[in-house]
This record gives sequence, C-alpha cells and structure tokens, in this order.
Amino acid sequence: MICGDNIDININIDDKNHPHSSSPGKKNRDEEWSAKEISLADVAGKISNGSKIYIGSCGATAESILEALVEDWKLANIQIIQMIPGGNLPHLAEQMDRFRTSSFFSYTRTGFFKSDEERGSAEGLKDYTPVSAAQISRLLEEEKLEVDVSIIKVTPPHKGFVSLGIGVEATRDFIRHSGLVIAEVNENMPWTEGPSKIPVSEIDWWIPVNKPLLTTMELWPELAIYPNYPKQVRDQIGRTVVKLIPDRATVRFGVSPLVFSVLPFLRAKRDLGLHTDLLSDTLYKLHEEGVITNKYKTIDTGRSVVSQAHGSQELYEFCDRNPVIEFHPVSYSCDVQTLAKIDNLIAVVGALKVDVTGQVATDSIAHKWYGGVWSDDDSIRGAKLSNGGKPVVVVPSRSISGRSNIVFELPPGTGVSITRSDVEYVVTEIGVAYLYGKSIRERCLAMIDIAHPDFREELLEQAKEKRYVSSSQPGRSSSILYPTHLEALHTTKTGKEVLIRPIKAVDEDGLRNFFHKLSNHSVYLRYFRIMKSMPQRILQKTADVDYSNDMAMVVLSPPDAYNSELIAIGQWVSDPRGLVPPEMAFQVLDDWQGEGLGTYLFQKLVEIAKVQDIPTLKADVLNDNKGMLQILEKSTVPFMRRSDFGVVTFTFDLTTSTADSKEKP
Repeated sequence: MICGDNIDININIDDKNHPHSSSPGKKNRDEEWSAKEISLADVAGKISNGSKIYIGSCGATAESILEALVEDWKLANIQIIQMIPGGNLPHLAEQMDRFRTSSFFSYTRTGFFKSDEERGSAEGLKDYTPVSAAQISRLLEEEKLEVDVSIIKVTPPHKGFVSLGIGVEATRDFIRHSGLVIAEVNENMPWTEGPSKIPVSEIDWWIPVNKPLLTTMELWPELAIYPNYPKQVRDQIGRTVVKLIPDRATVRFGVSPLVFSVLPFLRAKRDLGLHTDLLSDTLYKLHEEGVITNKYKTIDTGRSVVSQAHGSQELYEFCDRNPVIEFHPVSYSCDVQTLAKIDNLIAVVGALKVDVTGQVATDSIAHKWYGGVWSDDDSIRGAKLSNGGKPVVVVPSRSISGRSNIVFELPPGTGVSITRSDVEYVVTEIGVAYLYGKSIRERCLAMIDIAHPDFREELLEQAKEKRYVSSSQPGRSSSILYPTHLEALHTTKTGKEVLIRPIKAVDEDGLRNFFHKLSNHSVYLRYFRIMKSMPQRILQKTADVDYSNDMAMVVLSPPDAYNSELIAIGQWVSDPRGLVPPEMAFQVLDDWQGEGLGTYLFQKLVEIAKVQDIPTLKADVLNDNKGMLQILEKSTVPFMRRSDFGVVTFTFDLTTSTADSKEKP
C-alpha cells in the first residue's frame, strides 16, 4: 500500500482481475514492462502538437527526452509546465510557436531572464504562475490547470514499482491527470522513501538513460559567478536567526538561496526536526552529524519530510533507500494545516524587499520577476499556527547594488507575497524587528532599527511626513548601529533567567507600562518627586538613544527579546555641554527588587563606559534610597561621595582599577 497525498493504491500482483495488476507473475510483468521500452527517437511520435507537457524539476528533469522533443521539428505549439526550472532546458531557446513554458518559479538571477536583449528567446517564461505550491493539486482537480503528458525521471522498477526519487513535488498529481506518461529510467536516481513510488502500470512508455544526476552547480552554473551578498552579511543573518531557534524545534526553509546562510549555524542546536521543501547538502550533513534527529517532532516522528533534493552526488547517495528521509508531495509538505500540527515549527523564508509596515515581497520588485511565491506564505502561516512556532523573514539591509531593502513603500508593481498582518519576525544583518501585534508606529520604529544606517534618517523622515510616527521622534539611534554584542542572558539571585540588552526606540510603550507598574515610593526615589504620568518627550528621549554618547540597558522577563516585560532599566545620560560627567540612574520594578538587578546593571554600565573611554560617571541618590546607596557604596570602582540637602552624589573614577573612596562633608 502507498499512502500519501490523499491517495491509497492497493496492488496485489497475484490478482489477475485487479485493475492495477499488469500480470499474474513476475515473468509476465517483466515482459510487459519490456514491451513499453522505446528509444529517444521514438518519443516525439508519441506526442501530439498542442500538447501540455509536465516535466520534473531540478535533478529530476528528464533532460534527454526534453532535448529529443526540441530536436524533432515536427512538434509545434507545445506548452511545458515546470515547477522550478533548472539545468539544460533547450526549449527556452525555441520560438513561442514551437515551445512556451509555464513555471511556478522564475529564477531571473540564474539565467531564465538574462537581459532585455536575450529575453525574446525566453519570452514564454513570462507565463510565471504566482500560486502556492500546495495549491497545485487543487488547480489540477478543478481543471484550472490542464496537462496532457507527464515526462518524468524515475528509478528502475522493483516489485512492480518505480520511485520518483529526488523530485516528488507535485509529480504524482500531474501523472494522475495526464493521458500519457513517459519515463526516463535512470539507475542513478535514488530510491527514496515515503509516498514517492508509483506502479509501473501507470507508465505508458519508458527510455533508459543512465546519466549522472545534475548537481546544484550544474543545474544553475550562474550561481557560481553571479554577485552575491557579502559573506559577513550572510553569516550575521545566520547567527541572528539561529538565536530564534530553540533545541528540539522543527525547522523549515524556503527555496530562496538566502535562507541557506542559516544552515551552517544550526550545528549549535540539538535534536532538531526537519519538515521542508528542499533537502540540501548542508541539511543532509546535519543528519549525519546528529543535529537533525527528528526525535521530538509531533508528526512524522523520527523522519525528515522533504519534497525534492538537489546538491552533490553524495547527497543523492544519502537519499537512496534511507528511511530517515521521506519524500512527500508538496500538497503535504507545504500544506498549512499539516504545518500547524508541528509544534515549535520555525519557518525561515527569504525576502527581496520589506516595507516599514511589514509588507513582504518575495517574487518580484516593481515589474521584474525574481523567484516565486512557492510555499513562503503557507510557511509563514503554518508557523504562526504552530504551538510555539515562529515565522521568520530574512532580508539583507541593502541590495547587492547598494539600495535599501527596507523601504518606506514597495516600488509600484511589486507583489506583496506576505501581508503585514502575517509577519512576526524580520531579520537583517543589523538585528531583528518583532512586528506581531504592533501598531504602525511601532512597526516603523522597529523596521528602521534594522535598516542600514545609510538609509535610516531618510526612512524616519518619510514616516514622519506620512504621520506614521510622531514628528517629535528624535531619531538619535538612526545614525549608529544597534550594539547587538551587548545583549546577554543573566540569572538573578533566586535563579530567574532574564535578558539584558540596550534599549531600542520601539521600547517606548514598554517604558510607559514599566512606569505605571512602579509604586509611588519607587517613583519618588527615582525622580525625587511624585509623578502620575511619564511625559511623551521623556519616553522618546529615554528610548531613542545615540549609543555613542548615551546608554540605557533594559532587563526583560521572560528572556525572550520579542515577547517579554520590561522589569528594570539602568542608564547614563551625557551633558550636551560636557560640563559635568554623564549621570547614571537605575530603576527596578518593586516585585523584582532584591534580585540583584541594580548591582548587575551598575556593573554593565561601568563596563560599557570604560570601553567607550568615559573617564567619569556620577549618580545622585536620595538619602532615603537605602538599596541604591548600598549598591553604589559596595562598588569596587573608586568614587567620591558628597552629601547635600538629602541627596548623595557619587562620582566614579573609571580610569583606575583600585578602590580608593573618599567622603566629602
């Protein structure tokens, strides 16, 4: 029995009357199979003009049969249907009255649309269909997509079946709706596990072609010479994304080459699961290294689920008869309802551009096509519905040509593949913007934070002009990179884990909530007076920091940087005139006092100030603030102490390392 893609095929090869039985015994079955063998010269004669022909993708493309069709000049008005083009595709050089192509993915950057001068010969590829991969089965069922012939690449038969190998995708659906199936039988095709087999009775004709499967570089040789994002940018995106992936999570990646920058950094994780579209070299090696074990998947436990593979010959050997890897149709591997059943699903997709409100473009910029919808939107929604899941969009802050990929608005003609309401995490090499449940103002500030510094000021001015953010927003942080290296986990005195990080402009609302949770006594000790509210200008000034001059560190609980409560803050503020040292101040929520957070924040600020060559810090503390006085007096940093009208002023000398405190009356 073969189960998958909502199909059950029962075959009893000893039942003469079974509709799928080709013969009562192996001998007759072999004879019937042999009778279906034809040569490449015979293929064109089996196909009628005007036919709609499905061919496999990537390494599963039947290149020899396709070439034989193109070389037979009697064929005309042939429409080629392909999921992802790649490799030797001679029909692209033909005129449209002979061959045209409908594709569900358009690799502009790898040669399908090269230049305006060359575009005429590939005019048929304008028939790019922007549809989710999981919906192709429905298109065929409802006859909105028609197919006459399926040309596939398979393994040699075994016990009445052949395997679709590394190219399952939607092939079974196309076979089911085709009147004619022609197979290129290749002994180099891996026999893969999962619902990847079809009975030989479904194949009408076959040709033996035992060529090695094409590797990734042979499929897309332009990738080796095409300009790519700098390695340091790709690596920083990878390091940042991996922080969002917990051990025992199940990972899923889009087909954009950009997301592959994450894969090498997965080695820091343990017991990951895999449910994705494409199996690559790095992913198969992570199986061998014990990083991907699938132990904790809530469905398909112990097995990785993919729909296609391309890479090295070693990858293809790894896939052969390997029960750990199952190849499923995209109607299963990309289905939102299936993805929602996987707990802790982390889906990572690549973007071309993202606007400041969170609208994501993945398949086009303006009127040019650069990829496809594929499963990106379903991956994002599936991860949102997953218990503990995280949908992650990655994009470099700048394009290869140096333009900003974070834009105020997407260029006219650009398709929105992922809506702003579906986006949660957006990652650039600068950092992470968490947008889920955020207002337009908060989204703008968060996205500007992860834009390249060269474009932040312009983005902020555009947002102010359109009243997306307040015209009073200072924009101090827009000129300097967010200091990611200062983020750290910390365990309090009672064993509670918290996150400490530099403040961000988007923390404005968190600061407001923090203030209103303080007791009147705590407010008085901090501000030397009772305050019923925190003015907007103070909130903006505190959150929107120029990290080169001022610093504010916030403590968050739980230690999730994007879904937590602000429980403490420590800061220093410089005197613009430089007449007095930068002034420190601290505040901890009443329920968290006694956990050692004040001491920790003081130590962190001193460390940061020393690195920035700040020689002196001062702090004014009310004489009634016994807790803060104790923290400062126990400091190992040399200080001068002066009392005046109930206020104790500490002046800390950061240029020496020995404690030599003096008290002035």
